Formats: sequence, structure tokens, C-alpha cells
Amino acid sequence: MLWRSVDISRCEYSFLIEGMGWEDGCIGPVAHLVTDVSTIQMMRAAEVGNFLSVSKIHLIQPPATNNQGSYTMEPLSDIRIQAGTERNPVYEFVTDVGRIYTSARQ
Repeated sequence: MLWRSVDISRCEYSFLIEGMGWEDGCIGPVAHLVTDVSTIQMMRAAEVGNFLSVSKIHLIQPPATNNQGSYTMEPLSDIRIQAGTERNPVYEFVTDVGRIYTSARQ
């Protein structure tokens, strides 16, 4: 482990990325906590980090976005850009159970 604790935003989405990759010179399960979609895309393409393949992405919702007073985490099935926002992307995060969350400021 490279760190003992991580600060997670109380207002912005975060993501837990799981997959297979290089860890201590061996291939095995790896996981990273990231805060932006571009890093997820680079990890999926094995352009950054130690990932060889990504198997699961979890959306971590902070209390400010979920009205539950605590963090929640759900597996994602898709990340897409809302139509018409290509210049300044607004992302939609689609969970495995079909819930859709947006990166647009509320």
C-alpha cells in the first residue's frame, strides 16, 4: 500500500477502478481511486498506471450529491457524454441497476 488514508471530496464524484495489472513485479489484482473521467479513459486504454485491463468501475457518491448524508458506492455499466456538451463535457454515469447520475452542477 502506498498510502494509509485518502481524502475523498464531499462534493465531487470519485471512482474506484479495479482490474488486473502489475503490482510489485507480478501480475495480479489492482485498484486505484481516481477523481476524473479522463484518467478512467486512460486506464481503460492502459495508457496510464499499472493496469493491463479494467474489470470494474465503481462510482463513489459524496453526501452532497446523494441526499443520504453518507458516501455511497455503485458499480457502473457506462460513462457517456450528454448530447450537445462535447465541447465542455457533462458526463452521465449509468449504474449496473440503471440509475443515471450526472456531472452537471446542481
